[in-house]
Amino acid sequence: MWHQPWRRVSYYVLTVMLNNRFRFLVTMSIVKSSQSEVEQQTELMYKENTIWTAVFNADKAAIDELINHNPNVVGTRGAVGECPIHMLFLYGTEAHLDIARDLLVRFPLIATQIYNKPRYYGENILHLAIVKREANMVDWLLSQASLEPYKDELLRARATGDFFKIGQPSYYGETPLGFACCTNQWNMVEILLKHGADMDSMDNNNNTVLHMLVVCNLPDMYTKFKARWIERQAAKDKKRTIKSETSELPTLWNRLNKDGLTPLTLAADLGRAKMLSWLLKERTTVQWSFGHVSCLLHPLDQLDLDFRENNKKRSLSVLEVMIKKNNGGLVDPIITSLTDKKWKHFAYRVLIRRFLITFLYLLVFLGTTILERTHSDVTSDENGEKLVTNNEHSATIRRIVCTIGHAIVVTGALLKSAREIGEMYSMGFRNYMSTTGSIFLENLLASTFCLSIFVVQILRLTKLSEYESLVLAFTSLVGWSYMFFFIMPFRFTGPFVIMIYKMLFNDVLRFCIIYTIFLAGFSQAFFILFNENGFGGFLSSIKQCFLGLLGEFDLDYYIDGRHPLASVTLLICHIVVITILLLNLLIAMMGDTYADVKKSAAKLWHLERARIALEIENGMSSSERKSDVNKYWVDIQGERYLQVEEVTYPLGYLKDD
Repeated sequence: MWHQPWRRVSYYVLTVMLNNRFRFLVTMSIVKSSQSEVEQQTELMYKENTIWTAVFNADKAAIDELINHNPNVVGTRGAVGECPIHMLFLYGTEAHLDIARDLLVRFPLIATQIYNKPRYYGENILHLAIVKREANMVDWLLSQASLEPYKDELLRARATGDFFKIGQPSYYGETPLGFACCTNQWNMVEILLKHGADMDSMDNNNNTVLHMLVVCNLPDMYTKFKARWIERQAAKDKKRTIKSETSELPTLWNRLNKDGLTPLTLAADLGRAKMLSWLLKERTTVQWSFGHVSCLLHPLDQLDLDFRENNKKRSLSVLEVMIKKNNGGLVDPIITSLTDKKWKHFAYRVLIRRFLITFLYLLVFLGTTILERTHSDVTSDENGEKLVTNNEHSATIRRIVCTIGHAIVVTGALLKSAREIGEMYSMGFRNYMSTTGSIFLENLLASTFCLSIFVVQILRLTKLSEYESLVLAFTSLVGWSYMFFFIMPFRFTGPFVIMIYKMLFNDVLRFCIIYTIFLAGFSQAFFILFNENGFGGFLSSIKQCFLGLLGEFDLDYYIDGRHPLASVTLLICHIVVITILLLNLLIAMMGDTYADVKKSAAKLWHLERARIALEIENGMSSSERKSDVNKYWVDIQGERYLQVEEVTYPLGYLKDD
């Protein structure tokens, strides 16, 4: 009986394998079916003596004959879940629409039919008529007396199939009103609103019609729809006042979708630079104007950080979304003005203070390192005996200064580590590590420097002086590299730091990856040809290849080898591929990067400046933000506005650069 458990195990494994195989076959058949549904629909149109052929040919007599034979044929479902009435609207010729009207009068219930398969699920004849731009047909559907019981169902229908999902070309907001707005048909919108379409409707992602108009990049339609919503809301508010009721919903343009985005912040999230600029200007109020000078007020809600409590969940502002997406193309004159105000009122002052503290700290670090590695000068007298020139008193002073400097360095690292850990805790480790641009540089260098200082202390305590020197050398490089963070916000140096950053992490990194592959291949080839010994020989081969990259190689070394012809041929290939091709390719890539960054240098610099100002502001308490010293806005009836004086010059007016 010892073999019974193994039989059970074998049976179980076989069962699982068969079940998995069955599921795989079913899944593949579903995918294949889904992929061929549209093709099946096309084939149905050409099968004779079917309702589909009669619909395709707009053959009213054949359709009537089929209906007389079987009235239920009007409810026949096709390959993608469609009914004959859908196909009549989809073809949309006058002949097809005339037949559709006749069928709707005879069978009013078919007006409620929707596609019932996943691809086009929920689409009805009103959706189709809107997309086909048949305004007269839409008005007829909603005005026809026989269809009156189904009007609300037609207006509320939602097209939620895969064809209408987010990211698809036909993502129109699901409702017929959304379809009309997203296809830029204001006349159609008027018809739908006249018959009671809901202007506050939202899709499954809680996107309102205004969200959808941002997605579809339709500013003119946005203006019209917003104005009509305000008009209707005013009428509703008047009625509520009479009934002593109040509306709890925010205004349409302030509503959040499931991603926590308003239409304005959605434009930033999608990278719609022109739409974002238009929306920002649309909210602007002219306070006064005098000649070429205008005083403009820009509302800071949705544009700037909110001053709510830190533990209260809030939606991201345009400034935060722009920085999160690292999109310099979204930099707008209004955003630039906001950043300049922040910089003038508090960011510059805080950054300079941090710079001075960091610079003095690095000087202490440098001085301590120099003193720790200052040895007593030893000379010899006439008899050859060694004499120490430094006296004991100076050595004692040096040790005291080194101890103080060492304490300052360690204390500074501890304080900075505590600050970085607090930032990780408040932001979350993932968000902390996913920062970009200057803040990523600051986080990376600060964390690396502090960690290296602590490693140095551990190595010092364990008397591993050799490794201590290696880590300390690396720490020194990281510490002084931190100064790049402080020169990035300045116009004089910022664009060049951005260029260096992009070249290092794009061009040089790409070059190193490709060069490593070639280096490994050529090194192994030379290792074999010169019959080198062991791993040390392979390292020697790598060294020779690297020197070849720099143009320093000894041709006689390759000629005197065991295989001179193969060695020289391989050397020539190495020179052509690495020294000539790859190095010049790196130079060309750097030139392209320089040209690209130079074109957008101003916007990229403003983006980094805004990023640093936001990082400084996030580190301030609520009371510090609201203090008069740091105030960069004006308060108007409890709302914050950015006040900017703008100078506009008429066409042909000449001014100095």
